Amino acid sequence: MCCLSLIWCGGWDVGLRTRFTVAKWFYCVGFTATAIAVWVLRDYGGDFLPREVSAFNLCKEAADPASVSRCAGKEVALRVSFANLVWFGAHLLGCLLLTRVEDPRVDLHAGLWAWQVLTWLAALIGFMWLPASTLAGYAQFARYASGVFLVLQLVLLVAFVYEVNEWLVARDSPAAWALLVGGAAVAFGGGLVLTGITYHYYAPAASCSLNVFFITWNLLLGLGLVGLLFVPRRAPTAGLLTSGAVWLYCSYLTYSALASEPPSERCTRGGGVSSGGWVGVVAFFIALAAVVYSTLTAGVASRDMFGGGGSGDPGVGDNSVELPYRPDFFHLVFATASCYLAMLFTNWAVNESRTAFEIDRGWASTWVKMASSWACALIYGWTVVAPAILKNRDFGLPT
Repeated sequence: MCCLSLIWCGGWDVGLRTRFTVAKWFYCVGFTATAIAVWVLRDYGGDFLPREVSAFNLCKEAADPASVSRCAGKEVALRVSFANLVWFGAHLLGCLLLTRVEDPRVDLHAGLWAWQVLTWLAALIGFMWLPASTLAGYAQFARYASGVFLVLQLVLLVAFVYEVNEWLVARDSPAAWALLVGGAAVAFGGGLVLTGITYHYYAPAASCSLNVFFITWNLLLGLGLVGLLFVPRRAPTAGLLTSGAVWLYCSYLTYSALASEPPSERCTRGGGVSSGGWVGVVAFFIALAAVVYSTLTAGVASRDMFGGGGSGDPGVGDNSVELPYRPDFFHLVFATASCYLAMLFTNWAVNESRTAFEIDRGWASTWVKMASSWACALIYGWTVVAPAILKNRDFGLPT
């Protein structure tokens, strides 16, 4: 009875840092499980869902069984994504500005585990009966919220690459320098390969002026990110590895943006690169891994960005320290990641027709990704030159 009460009320007799670590893994594992479930339902539940769930009636109006299955697959991705967004959004609002141990809202993030599971499952199941008319508006919102996640993901990626770069430099051994040089070469080499592929498939002629501009501008951004390393008094933790990793990410966003252009309006050679088959599977796992990494590191990033987090391992009754990380930022990453997963599973296809959700792309997706790419380069560039511009501010960087 005592154990049952602890599960329902969240009163574990463990340190706060342990509870927050458990919470981080609980949300991450649950989120990953929902993503895998969506993948299975999207690919194998297209016939079952329209037949058994009345809210999928819109899909039955499609012209052929294959279209019905595709429509149902897209709808289930949007419904699960919407449920996750609402659930994590509720946690975000409930934990807003939560920074102190004595705040009773701590249990909302790191406790009440039985209620957490029940409400999460209730949201996932209940949204299966959400009226289809609400999905079009949510899908458009998810498009732009995904851009926010892409930028947040870049912030977390930059923090990780900075840590790796700084650790390798501190090692100051032949192996460490070989990894630094090799990593930078792989990053810039991968960026050049992606740029070449993008030029080949999406800028086959000079008349494709917009595509040529996008790709060429990304190439210039890569050169600019290298040039920033020659700025006097720039961040000493930045190097070729950090610039290369960021440019590789921006090159991927540029490629993905051009692949999202409407088929009737884009310049392509041979129809572009197919997103099906093993290419789609690999892209999915890379994207999912990025989401998982982003959500797992959100706690550390929030502590660095907002200054939260005490030292040591605070105990149950210790109210004199701050929380290990900011729960509100943590749930913000999960909420925007939920929107991004909707775009990942629908291939950024959120246009609505009279009978079904068409498998299509659009200019909105293209511009969201391009804007995210430019924002990523701008954020990283600022982290490099900020110490040189704001000379009187202490950034806590090694000298």
